[in-house]
Amino acid sequence: MFEKIDYQRLRTLLDEGAQLVEVLPAEEYAEEHLPGAINIPLKELDAGSAAQLDKSRPVIVYCWDYLCDMSPRAAARLDSLGFDRVYDYAASKVDYLARGLPREGEKADEQRAADLMRSDAVRCRLGDRIDRVKAEVEASPYGFALVLDENEVLLGRLRRSALQGDGSASAEEAMEAGPSTIRADTSLEKLRDRLEGGGLNFAVVTTPDGVLLGVVCRADLPAG
Repeated sequence: MFEKIDYQRLRTLLDEGAQLVEVLPAEEYAEEHLPGAINIPLKELDAGSAAQLDKSRPVIVYCWDYLCDMSPRAAARLDSLGFDRVYDYAASKVDYLARGLPREGEKADEQRAADLMRSDAVRCRLGDRIDRVKAEVEASPYGFALVLDENEVLLGRLRRSALQGDGSASAEEAMEAGPSTIRADTSLEKLRDRLEGGGLNFAVVTTPDGVLLGVVCRADLPAG
C-alpha cells in the first residue's frame, strides 16, 4: 500500500535517492516541473512505461494539488505493478512551487514573487518588548516588524503606530494578528495588481505552512 507524504518527507526521500514522477499530461510537465522529475502521464502508466523505474528504489508520484486525484491513482497503479515503496506527494506541484523552490521547464525562467523577495524585514517573537522592536523598526525601511514563533511561522505584524505606546509591553499585546500574505510563486502580474491596485507598498511572502520567506516591495517591481 502506498503512503501519502508531505513536503518535508519528500525532501528526505529525495535525499535518500527516491525517483520522482509527475503523472500530469506531457504538456503540463513541459511547462514546469520539479527538478529531476520524469513524466509518466497517468493515462500512459502501465507495466511498459513503469519499466523505466527501478523497483529497488522508492518512487514518489505527484500531480497538481490536493484535489487532483491523479497521483493517488498513479500510486495505486504502481503498487499493483509490484512496486514496494511508493509515495504520493499529496500536495503536489502547487505546494512545491508555492515554496519558491527551483523548478524546470519552459516557464521556469518566468519571474515570480520569490525572485523579488527581500529578507531584511525586522523579525521578533511574541515575548519581545516593544521598546527593543521599535528601535529596529525605526532603522529599517519598512515601518513594521513581523512576529514569528520558534518555527518562523508568521503570527502577526507590528506597525510603527503600535510601537508608540508602553515600551514594556510585549509584541503579542501590540501586534495586528493574521496579516495577509502571498505565496512565492505569485506571478508578477498578480503581484502588481495586488500592490498597485490596493495601494500597498509591501507584500509578505510565506510558505503554505505559514513560514516567513521574505517581503516583496512595490518599488522593486519591474516597469510594466
